[in-house]
Amino acid sequence: MAETLVEIRDLVKEFPVRGGILQRQVATVTAVAGVDLDIVKAETLGLVGESGCGKTTLGRLLTRLMEPTSGTIRFDGVDITHLSGKDLKPFRRRVQIIFQDPYGSLDPRSQVGPAIAEGLRLHGIGTKDEQQERVK
Repeated sequence: MAETLVEIRDLVKEFPVRGGILQRQVATVTAVAGVDLDIVKAETLGLVGESGCGKTTLGRLLTRLMEPTSGTIRFDGVDITHLSGKDLKPFRRRVQIIFQDPYGSLDPRSQVGPAIAEGLRLHGIGTKDEQQERVK
């Protein structure tokens, strides 16, 4: 049996809707509702669905770019649901989200080489010369 890499249980993400003069919460929008998902090592997953169904939100939750309302996310046996700051760094070195729109993924004011090198620099991978060589 294949080893589970990602295990998501009852994942929920809700966003408050605010209104009125005092901007109080008047409603809640549920973007992700009770998702259960397993991804085994060496498996590729493509997430498809209608516009607005929560695909991007689920990806952001899985990569911990967004905090879930409830549920759990385990990556390679480690509960990453509420990791933050420096505790997220080792995890983020191992995951990546690929958005469908390439223009939304890159800064149009930045050249491609420095944009790629930025990830290596942020994660402390290699010296500056080694980073430049990897970018090439």
